[in-house]
Amino acid sequence: MKNKNNSTSPLNGKVYALILTIVILVFGTFFYFNAINTESSKLTDANTREQMFSEDNLKENEIFVEIKEQNSNSLFNHILQENKIFTKKDADGSIQLFYYYDGYEQINIQLDEGEIKDYQMYAIESQDYYPVILGYEEAKIMREEKTFNSVGDFIKNFYGKNIAVVGVMKKSDNIFDRIHIIPLTSGGLNYD
Repeated sequence: MKNKNNSTSPLNGKVYALILTIVILVFGTFFYFNAINTESSKLTDANTREQMFSEDNLKENEIFVEIKEQNSNSLFNHILQENKIFTKKDADGSIQLFYYYDGYEQINIQLDEGEIKDYQMYAIESQDYYPVILGYEEAKIMREEKTFNSVGDFIKNFYGKNIAVVGVMKKSDNIFDRIHIIPLTSGGLNYD
């Protein structure tokens, strides 16, 4: 009698692919509607428009127009344009969600803690530390596990790399609450 609990079954791969596809679609839908709501609320607020287009704020206005014209910079649109989401299993078999972001392209990441300007490489005692932005729930879990306490903490050997926690995303009540945004691809992270 054959054992039907074969972990190398092609069905397992298909299930993971289906789950990843669903996750991407959920992300996409959330950020699409979030971008529409955010954009419409900005355009309908007359006081905000008057302040933005005043002569005193001309320089700031130019920056806003540049960002507004590049509205495709939302995290959702960035995900749709590039295949940068991947998963990794940790030691206990839990699947962790990652998003590759190099830090050079402008995308809108809503942070609850930290600042996007801190998303850069750090060198401490001749060791490189990669920046990471955590989803709200992921940060909560990692704090409960005492992996880190606050933004600015450094973590050694996180999937084989040293990282610096530079931000925590705002709570979104979707899968982004469990994401790790990091400037490494799937091949750059390994669990030791």
